[in-house]
Amino acid sequence: MKFISENHENCWNAALKLLQPSQKELEHGLELHDTLFAMDHFGFLPYGTWNEAFVEMWNELKAKNIGQRALQERMSHVHYDQCCRDPECAARFRTVMRSSGLKCMVHTVAEGKSREADFKRMADNVQLLRVFRDTISQAGSVADIRKINEEGRIAVIWSVNGPPLVGALEDLHEEMQWIDVWERMGVRLMHMSYNRRNFAADGCAESANGGLSALGRELIARLNRVGIIVDVPHTGARSSIEAAQLSEKPIMASHTASKALFDYIRCKDDETLRAIADKDGLVGVYASSRMLGGTGDLPMMLRHIRYIADLIGSRHVGIGTDTMYMHLWPTSDRISAYENAEFTDRWWGNWREFPNPNKNIPVPNETHYGSLGWLNWPLFTVGLVKSGFSDEEIADILGRNFLRVLAANREGEN
Repeated sequence: MKFISENHENCWNAALKLLQPSQKELEHGLELHDTLFAMDHFGFLPYGTWNEAFVEMWNELKAKNIGQRALQERMSHVHYDQCCRDPECAARFRTVMRSSGLKCMVHTVAEGKSREADFKRMADNVQLLRVFRDTISQAGSVADIRKINEEGRIAVIWSVNGPPLVGALEDLHEEMQWIDVWERMGVRLMHMSYNRRNFAADGCAESANGGLSALGRELIARLNRVGIIVDVPHTGARSSIEAAQLSEKPIMASHTASKALFDYIRCKDDETLRAIADKDGLVGVYASSRMLGGTGDLPMMLRHIRYIADLIGSRHVGIGTDTMYMHLWPTSDRISAYENAEFTDRWWGNWREFPNPNKNIPVPNETHYGSLGWLNWPLFTVGLVKSGFSDEEIADILGRNFLRVLAANREGEN
C-alpha cells in the first residue's frame, strides 16, 4: 500500500485495527473495491491546498480589517484557485482522487443561501473540472458516468444544498425557471432544505417539524419533471416523509444515519427510512464521527448500514460520507478569525449546537476518528465484507443503487 502522507497511513492502520479483517476478507474487500463501481453518494472534492501561501493571504486580508464575513467569503474561493494553479496542490488533488478507488462521486457545489453565492461556487467547480479534465469529468446521466469511466476518469455529479427559490416570490413561473437553470448547469440532486426552515420545507433543526409548504409541493413536481433527485438529508421528518410520498420518482437522503441507533436530529427514524424505500429510493450513511453515536468509528458506521439494510433492504442503502480529504490545515497559532465577530454562519449550518438534550455527542479519540478518513474508502468496502454482506449486496451499496435512482429520475435520457 502506497500512502500519500503519514496521516493517511495512520488512518488506514486505525481502521484495520478496529476492523480486524482476516487476510481473506481484506484481500477480497480490496479486490471488490477495485473492480466494482464504487462511489461516494455525497461528499466533497479534496481540500489539499492549505499551505503557507494560504496562511499569508488569510493574515494579509485580516490585517486590512475587511471583516469576518468578507474574509470568510473571499478565502472560500482561494482553495480552488490554489488547487488549480499550484503544481504541488494539483498533483496532490490527482493522487488523492485516484487513491480513493472511486469511479464516481456526488459533490456539493452550492449552499442554497443565495443564487449569487451559488453561481460563485459553481464557477469554482467549473474551474476544477476544466483544469483536472484528465482526472474528473462532470456527469449528468448513467450513460455519462459509464463513458467517463471507460475513458479512465472519475465522474462527478453535482448536488446543491437547497433550492434557488429566493426571489420576490411573486411569480411562480419565474421562480421555478431557476430549477431549469440549475438542471442545465448539471445539478442532479437538490436538498429540500438545510437544517432550517425555508420556503419549501422545514429543516431537521426546526422543533416545529412542519411539513411541505405549497411551494415545496410545486418544487417537487418541478424536480421530478426536469430530472433532479429530491434529496432530504437535512430536512425534517415530516417534510421528508411527505416528499417521499408526493414525489413520482425515487428520492434520496444522501447522507444520514439511523435514529434508532443514535437519537440525533441529522438521523432518520424508521418511518422516514421506510417512506424513502417505499418509493424505491436510497439512503446514504455518512462517515461523520460525531453524528454516528456510540464509538463514532468505522465499525459504528457499518452498524448503521447493517441496521438500515435489515430494515428496508440493501437495495436502498449507500454510503455518502459527507466528508473530504483535507491536507495540512494551518495551525491555530498561525491563522485565526476575528475574535467576538458578530457575523457567523453557525446558526444556519452548525447543527452540533442543537443535540437531543438527553444524549451526549461523543468526542471520538484520534484512532476512532481516523478510521473514517476519506482515503479509507477501500477499507469501507472491506468493512462491508466483514459485516457479512454478499458481493451482490456490496455492489448495490457501493453504487448500483444510485445508478438505478438516477436513471429513474432521468427517464428517456441516453
